[in-house]
Amino acid sequence: MKLNADIIYHELKKNYRTEIFGKRSSALVLPRPEFYMEDERTFLSDHLYLATADHLPARPAIREGAVLVCIGEHINLKNYRNRLCLIVIRNKADFFRVYQYLQKIFDFYEEWEQKLYQDLFNDAGIQQILADSAHLFRRPVNLLDKSFRMIAGEEDRDISVNGSLDPDAIDTFLSSYDLMTEKKGAIIVDFDDRKTLCVNLFNRNGEYEGCLYIEQEGSDTPAEGPLAEYLASMLELAVAKNPTVINDEQSSLKRVMQTLVEEMPLSHAQRWVLTASNHKNTFVCVLLEYRQNQPPLPASYICDSFEETFETSFAFRSDTAMIGFIDTAPLTDPKLKDYRANLNRLLKDFIARMRLNVGISNEFDDLFDIRIHYLQARSALENGRIMSPDGNLFYFASYALTEMIINSLGGLPAEAYFPAGLKAVIEHDRTSGVSYLETLKVFLEENQSYTAAAQKLYIHRSTMIDRISRIERELKIDLSDSDQRLQLEILLKAIDIEEILRMQ
Repeated sequence: MKLNADIIYHELKKNYRTEIFGKRSSALVLPRPEFYMEDERTFLSDHLYLATADHLPARPAIREGAVLVCIGEHINLKNYRNRLCLIVIRNKADFFRVYQYLQKIFDFYEEWEQKLYQDLFNDAGIQQILADSAHLFRRPVNLLDKSFRMIAGEEDRDISVNGSLDPDAIDTFLSSYDLMTEKKGAIIVDFDDRKTLCVNLFNRNGEYEGCLYIEQEGSDTPAEGPLAEYLASMLELAVAKNPTVINDEQSSLKRVMQTLVEEMPLSHAQRWVLTASNHKNTFVCVLLEYRQNQPPLPASYICDSFEETFETSFAFRSDTAMIGFIDTAPLTDPKLKDYRANLNRLLKDFIARMRLNVGISNEFDDLFDIRIHYLQARSALENGRIMSPDGNLFYFASYALTEMIINSLGGLPAEAYFPAGLKAVIEHDRTSGVSYLETLKVFLEENQSYTAAAQKLYIHRSTMIDRISRIERELKIDLSDSDQRLQLEILLKAIDIEEILRMQ
């Protein structure tokens, strides 16, 4: 295994009084050391040399990237300090003992490399690869999957919940270096004032697969970054050999649900799964979206936490939102024989922690209708944001009428459907202290009861009868005609909706 100057310096100073000078590369490119011979003049790139100070030429030829371990001091060293990476051993040291020590350093790291390759060859698994690396870093080495769930190593209870990072820790992770999941190479991140060395893992398509993280002890050690990157590259090879070791396979039913939501054709096997699972459970569909002006948590983390919060649930990403399906049976109160109270309580807590808005469909048990109920959840979310902007939990049942009316208008403004005389009624209300529209709304809401409507408007019953007669003459309709009455009720609701939309 090849090393770099920082690793060699870090190991040498355990046994010798050393200093390091000059520019050096973090890349692992240095082979085992060479003796510097007196008749040589050139120090080659990516070569490691061992020499004593009094045997160095006064005017050396140096290629960029050369590294020299020098025993002792000499006036000639000033010609080396800024031209190559120079590691000076200050105390008296035997040349051949230093050489043997350097060999042991390479032996140590090559033994580690061989263990990693053996683990790969034997399909030993990620946990074994990390266990075989802990002695090198001298502390636990951990791995998160792309849902920020710890899948190997020793779990850190201070920043994790049920094996996953808690939302505050993920905020720290993502905010430390902007989009942390897109960063390549070793990065130091602060978790609650504790420095942590992180290296992201990516698949062959360049997609984020997880994160290797090692808590630092004391000051930063530059030597550890490249070693962590090397370990991450070996983990990527292990994942490429067996992708399921880092990310659990989605259940067959979950994949079928996602296929139906996306209106993609089902395979023969998927149809079999759907038929076998149909009518066995009652579900609700929920659509989860990020709140505005709130730092978003990763969708994969939200989906994973959703499935942990709700028993027998499924969740997956779709564009900028997350889609979930919740089995209502585990939430049903046996005394009340109803699931809504528990669903409401758990959803409120979940979306508060995850900083989300949510739309909830009606319940269903026919899985072939998944797409319909996904559209219900989406409608609830869209209409809820408009009609109840201060809320964040929206049930389709509360906005079904709103959706029906918006769809019934066919994209035209409500005014296009006004019966003769409705504009005159609206014009009357603008100049009069008596609102005919309000009178009409209350009358229809009270099921055309003159007495109930009059009481609600604090007027006499005879006044109410007179006003309704005038409204009917003005509109040229008969409120006893169910079709005309229904059209009018839809229009009045549409006018209210358009008014709310204008105020947004």
